[in-house]
Amino acid sequence: MEKKVMVLPALPPAYQAWAARLGQTGWICHGTVVSRTLRRRVQGVWVDKGPYYLWTCKVAGKTQCHALSRDQYEVLKRFIAANRKLERTLARMRALSLETVLKNLPGVKMRK
Repeated sequence: MEKKVMVLPALPPAYQAWAARLGQTGWICHGTVVSRTLRRRVQGVWVDKGPYYLWTCKVAGKTQCHALSRDQYEVLKRFIAANRKLERTLARMRALSLETVLKNLPGVKMRK
């Protein structure tokens, strides 16, 4: 019995643009950075302390947290934004890939 070769259509222009954008991605980092101030009571007077900069993420099911300098905070903020943009692009590519396979290749016959 000869095996049939199924051919998918050419990559759509939107998909090609997304793939090209992936190749231009620079530094990326997952997680979240926050800048927060704390109110402390010092000798009976409320005083604002900080800001303090933190980076948190999940690694192997556990939350990691690191204190950052202001410069580290600013750089990681850009890297995290780039990572989120990359993840959105990948999600679009995955969805279009699945849609193309389901639309263009024969599937299983439904019983009822």
